[in-house]
Formats: sequence, structure tokens, C-alpha cells
Amino acid sequence: MSWTQRLEKVADGHYVLPKTKTMRVDAHLFLSDKLLLGEGPGLPGLEEAVFQQVVNAASFPGVTRVAVTPDCHVGYGVPIGTVVETEGVLLPTAAGYDIGCGMVQLQTSLTAADVADPSKRRKWIDAVTKRIAVGVGASRVQHQRKVDARTFAEVVRHGAQALGRHGSITERDFLPVEDDRVDIPPRAYEKREQLGSLGGGNHFTEMQVDESGRVWVMLHTGSRGFGWNIAKHYFVEGAAALGLGRHSEDFIWLDAGGRLGREYWNLHNMAANFAVANRLLIAEAVCAALEEVFGGTASVYYEISHNLIQKEAGRFVARKGATRAFPGGHPSLKGTPWASSGHPILIPGSMETGSAILFAEPGAERSIYSVNHGAGRRLSRGEARRVLDQGETDERMKEAGILLNTRTTPIDESGPCYKNLDDVLDTVEMAGLAKVARRLKPVACIKGAD
Repeated sequence: MSWTQRLEKVADGHYVLPKTKTMRVDAHLFLSDKLLLGEGPGLPGLEEAVFQQVVNAASFPGVTRVAVTPDCHVGYGVPIGTVVETEGVLLPTAAGYDIGCGMVQLQTSLTAADVADPSKRRKWIDAVTKRIAVGVGASRVQHQRKVDARTFAEVVRHGAQALGRHGSITERDFLPVEDDRVDIPPRAYEKREQLGSLGGGNHFTEMQVDESGRVWVMLHTGSRGFGWNIAKHYFVEGAAALGLGRHSEDFIWLDAGGRLGREYWNLHNMAANFAVANRLLIAEAVCAALEEVFGGTASVYYEISHNLIQKEAGRFVARKGATRAFPGGHPSLKGTPWASSGHPILIPGSMETGSAILFAEPGAERSIYSVNHGAGRRLSRGEARRVLDQGETDERMKEAGILLNTRTTPIDESGPCYKNLDDVLDTVEMAGLAKVARRLKPVACIKGAD
């Protein structure tokens, strides 16, 4: 029997995978029939391998709930697009390597007419890349703001607060570091100079225009090598403590009250604070570049993570490739500007198809107050390079009027690599998790040329 045959459909956009012998809880999958089953040759449904990873997610000690979002695809340990709630247990694999990875949305004073000239958009790309390092391993460029050792120490402990920001524009000011005496792994500390850099892969800075003609800028990056090395350190330490072999990240779990668990929690939170500050520093540089080139102004609309463990209602909630979705009236939003509306949810699609801003519905409680973090990959990077044509890809971007900082389009980040964002967003609305408030079309995109 295939995994799809074991699913029970409980509502449109909502399936349940009943417990197997190893699973501690049922798993709730928020998928449309199209995303689950596909549309025929060339447009397959969900990979069977995802289901075994869902089983793994629901089989860890301490698990109390599991939800899977519409952009889900195979990851390691648990699928990308998974939310796992636990009691007394931390799951490094459900936070991933890029701890605190997430989004910033900037709202600007500009209109589509202000940015219509391609030569000015090109100048903006150049102005940004003089201020932020781009690409895997990159750390410093000509005009990048330097962060001294004292400020770095404040950033990893106090996140946005260290930069004078507050919770109305960020998902949280900071994650508390309960014991700041814990030693930062040397390989992680060596990457402190990457604070204020974009990185490579699917990380980006993108100028966008919404349906009304207003210009926005969306940023996507995380904790860079700092967070990666913290994660790697505790994957290795956790495997050793559990008596597991090498390359066993899939099965690592930590007792939150034990030594390793306490260390990981504090360093995980430092990495999350690094990630928030990293995005805000990049946002500062982008705003300066925008003012220099266009004469307009920009400010942070919202900042939010999608690879993170947080404490919510007394339990740990790990979101891996999933975005927090608190609706209006949620107690955590009391006293914020988002108390009645819910906070913004920032969803990137692809550099060809655009992105979206959503707001949660009360039904998000069913998905552990979470939705997808993007469209979700359809092609692996290797497969994209094998089957997609570079010339055709570049021509599509040219016809769409989307400028890039790279000579050719990164083919493994092009539109066909991702699921149809419309299908994913339709599923979110169908399941009653959130509503789409804005759609955003890219007009200029900065990515690492990796």
C-alpha cells in the first residue's frame, strides 16, 4: 500500500496520516489533491520519500503534534515544510542547519513608475552589492557596515534590540539566551564577520511591485556560517551521546534539561538572534541604496523566521521551512500593532513568479499556527541543471523585465524549480489557515552567483 492510500481526508486541503507502530501522534498534512497526487507526466505529486520523513518527525521522543505545510518536499530527517511540537525535547533536525533563516519585507515610498527605468534598477543593484556581501562564504565588501566585537556580543544575546529595533517590526525582539557563559564553538565564532551578508543558494534581495503599483523589497537570509557551524556541532555531539553513527542527523534529539540540550538551546538562540540582526543590517543597506539611487524612502514592514525552534504555550515548536501564523486575537500579539489583524506572513515564490504577503485565519490553530515558507522545491539543484535550458531561462527573465546581479540566471533557482505558488496559496486558503493580502511581482533580484 502506498503512503497516499493510508491518508485520511478530513476536509479540503487537510489530510491525516494515522499513527504507525513507531509514530507517537497522527500527522496532519495540509495539501490539495493537486499537490498530493499531481497532474500527470511532468507534474508529479508529493514524493513518496516525504512520508517516511513525516513518520520520522512523529516518532521522536516528546512529540505532541506534527503538521506538514503545502510547500513540503524531501529534506533531511524531517521534510522541508514541517512543524513539530515537543515537550521537554529539542530537535536540531527540525530547525536545520540555517538556524533562524527567514524574511524581511521593506515598504517604500516608490511606485512602479519610479523604478521603470532598467538603468536605474541596475544602479540600485550595484549600490546594494557595494554595501552587502553576496555569495557562499562572502563576508566583507566595500561599504559594508563593520560590526565590532562588542556589538557582535550584544547581537547574539539581544538580537534586534542590540540594533535599537523593537517587536512591532520583528517576529520577536530576541530569543532569550538563558546562560550566556556557554562557549560558542570556535568554527562558528570564526564566521562572525559574515554578519550583514546575504549568502548564496536561495537567499536573495528582491525589488517587487504589488497590484496597486507600490514598490516593496523582500530579503531572505539566515544565520550564515555562524548558525551552520552551531548546528553541525550539535548534530555531531548529539549523535555521539545517543550512540549513533556518522551522518545520523535524521535521528538526533536532545533532552532539553540535559547538558547538551541546554547548550544547544542557548546557542540556537544566539544563532537566531544573529539571523534577525543580519536581516536588519542588510535592510539598512538596502534602504540606503534605494535612497541614493531613487531618492525614495523605505522602512521595515515586518521580519519573520522560518527555520526555528520557539517556546509557545509551554512547549517547543520547531518550524523547518514553515512560517509562524498567529491570527488576530492570539495572546502573543497583545500590545502589538498586529493584535487585531494578526502579523504579516512573508511568502517568497520564485524570482520568476513572485511572492505574497498573508495574514493568518483562526483555522491556523489546526496547523500549530503555521503555514508554508515558500512555494517549495519541485526540482533538485542537480536535476535543474540537467533538464533546464540556460538560454530559455535567460530569455524568460528578459521578457519579464527582471534584472539580475548575475550574468546569467541561476538556473537552479529559476521558476520551474519550484511548485506553482498559486496552487500552494490556494491550498492555504482552502484549508482555512490564512488569506492572501498582497501579491508581489519581481523587477530586480540580487542572488549569490554560486
